[in-house]
Amino acid sequence: MITNDGGVYVANAAAMIPGLAREVHEHDGHLHAELPAVTRILLRRPASIGPLIEGVSGPVVVEDVFGSPEPDPSVTVTRMPVMVRPPGPPAQSPVPGVVEVSGEDELAVAERVMIDGFPLRRYQPVVRGHALPPRILGLPGWRFWLAYSKGSPAAAAYTFDDGTAVGLYWLATLPEFRSRGLGRAILNRAFDAHPEQPFALVATDAGRPLYEKLGFHTTAMANWYTRS
Repeated sequence: MITNDGGVYVANAAAMIPGLAREVHEHDGHLHAELPAVTRILLRRPASIGPLIEGVSGPVVVEDVFGSPEPDPSVTVTRMPVMVRPPGPPAQSPVPGVVEVSGEDELAVAERVMIDGFPLRRYQPVVRGHALPPRILGLPGWRFWLAYSKGSPAAAAYTFDDGTAVGLYWLATLPEFRSRGLGRAILNRAFDAHPEQPFALVATDAGRPLYEKLGFHTTAMANWYTRS
């Protein structure tokens, strides 16, 4: 049963992040992960943001779905909806142009599409394996999706199955291939692979209309506190 909060997403992200991190620390109420380009802190319960930010010397992002007290004014606050889709089949039959990534070379292509399509500026210029290290291909729960348009890699995303729900991350389309239904195609391919599990994600303003059309509903508003 899906509750009306951000718990599904938080549980999935907490299980997913260690696969990406060089170092992870479990604290009372939050997860602290050292990623290649940023320190990522995921709140598991409400907390004051200021002390968490002050304890990090470099770039940091704190993910908070609880509406915690105001942070230090030196950080940027971005509000984004946490969305969940109940279990179910894809909205339409998956198209042949979406493939599941299986090798390191194809993972590097998908990594570049995600970074440049979003864009994820902290990982630009793209360095192969910096954001998505090849080791995660062999970890349970991870799947990577790549969509082609007339033979060119055009859109990509990854999913993580924690055994209860599937998290969708970094769905992005390169600018020259947008408005061709490629994001929708990747989503339907992922739904087809996990028809009996709910999906969870954090949506950007650009992606929210598509997610709503495909059955996602907002369960919480997340505050992302960022210091570059």
